[in-house]
Amino acid sequence: MPKAPLQTDAGRRPVIYAGRFADQIEGADLPNDCIVLGERDTLPYELTQVLNCAETLVLLDPLSFPLKVMTDKHWDIPIVVVLPPGFDAEALIATFGPELFERLGFLDHIVALDSALWEELRRKYRWAEGQRIPVTGDRPSEVATTVRALFEAESTTTASPRHDQSEAARYWRERTLATSVPHRAGHRADYTPRSKKASHRVQAAALEPRFAVLEQKRGAKFPLDVLEAGTGAGRWASSFSLTKSRFFGVDTREDLLRIARINFPEGRFDLLGSELLFPYEDESFDLVFTATVMHQYPASAKRTLLSEMWRVAKPGGQLLFLENFVFEKQPEQPAVHPMSVREFENLILDATAGQVVLNHVESLRYPGDDLRTAMVISLLRLGAPKA
Repeated sequence: MPKAPLQTDAGRRPVIYAGRFADQIEGADLPNDCIVLGERDTLPYELTQVLNCAETLVLLDPLSFPLKVMTDKHWDIPIVVVLPPGFDAEALIATFGPELFERLGFLDHIVALDSALWEELRRKYRWAEGQRIPVTGDRPSEVATTVRALFEAESTTTASPRHDQSEAARYWRERTLATSVPHRAGHRADYTPRSKKASHRVQAAALEPRFAVLEQKRGAKFPLDVLEAGTGAGRWASSFSLTKSRFFGVDTREDLLRIARINFPEGRFDLLGSELLFPYEDESFDLVFTATVMHQYPASAKRTLLSEMWRVAKPGGQLLFLENFVFEKQPEQPAVHPMSVREFENLILDATAGQVVLNHVESLRYPGDDLRTAMVISLLRLGAPKA
């Protein structure tokens, strides 16, 4: 087994578990710093040491990989799963469902040769189209070479020729870049793929239980109408059931909206103009939410967004915010418009004329942070329906 480097972000390396195919990928065009493991390299202690320093984990042979070795922190590693050939959806679900498939999220990828098989699994596990890495052959060396492009997409800022391979990776780099909208500021953070996924896990642990409760209350007969403001590539659309919810998203970035429409064709994604006025009727949604969006705007734009969110929420509907309130010191030209919780509270009361009531609040701490820098705030819109 290759000796693992020290567990630091600078020392993290891509790991390919080739299992039974280790001898078949010799000569494949892989990153120079890549660690390749075979079936013999699965002793729990040694494998754990390698996983501790993995930046990305490719399961080229998932059938022989010991998933039970994975700890909670190892699931923060961005994973690429190569679906084994010769299995239908039912067999794959029985083999990998709870242990693997249910733990894959927006920042993981799946190599799928069969489009019909992919579509069946995508709908069941709410995967995004951009998570798929299509291949033309199932030879391990060909698959390994194709996956190499993913490593390059994760580590560079140039666009890959394939939108569906590059855009999910580019999403995290571009999500908060400045746009042509003059009052929107960008905030660029140089996160590693592993830290991005770890942060997403913290956010999902706070948001998704609240989404699930709302869906359960409505049921399939009366779908939950959901709007995300600042939806970007639509990563939170996968948190909602296709049968229990109707998902809408707005953003000022047409390029990101195009990605969202590809990722989640069942949703609707609309462009938000420079005036930040939503293209929807009053009292249209049961849930209106944002995730780390408000700090990108100055106070006047924040107020407009909050007013619009309140306007399109149904009386008794929820307004939900996941927002960062603590930032590191910014450079000479700050890329964010930070605010305190008290300032945010005053903005909400002003934008809604006080017609909201707090029903949930919790603070979040991201991995590696000493402080709780983010907060989830859930409000109920008061009032009687107009109709």
